[in-house]
Amino acid sequence: MKLYLLRHGHAVSALEAKVASDAQRPLSGQGLQDVGRMARFLADRGTAPAVILHSPLKRAAQSAAEAARAWPSPPPTEPFEPLSNTLGPEDLLARFLERTAGLSEVLAVGHQPQLGEFAQFLTGASFGLRPGGVIALETGDGKARRLWAFNPEDLL
Repeated sequence: MKLYLLRHGHAVSALEAKVASDAQRPLSGQGLQDVGRMARFLADRGTAPAVILHSPLKRAAQSAAEAARAWPSPPPTEPFEPLSNTLGPEDLLARFLERTAGLSEVLAVGHQPQLGEFAQFLTGASFGLRPGGVIALETGDGKARRLWAFNPEDLL
């Protein structure tokens, strides 16, 4: 399976957004732009995720919705609690394999440090993943190899 790990775009602070909790923080305008640009990059490369799984936190849900618009036939978006930055890599892998069995391409939208730790667990290499950045992996047998990784500023 090809797995694309997308970190949500830049979000405003809870104070600036006037929201009560971190979970409600929305994307900034720059965050929306970065996610849209990264998703168009994915679509232009011929990717075709069967589903976009995302953390239920607002900034990740907004990132998933923005990303879906990059494809002519937008893939469905689905909240996936394991991406809420609370599980370690082994538990995330178990839940991920259960949900994605039989799929050939998946886009997962979540948070740091979880996505970076997950990629490191799968590949044995560490990655710097900035807001709006993506890591492409090819997975099999609980391991993976990195295909490529980009942060938003790499696409300017």
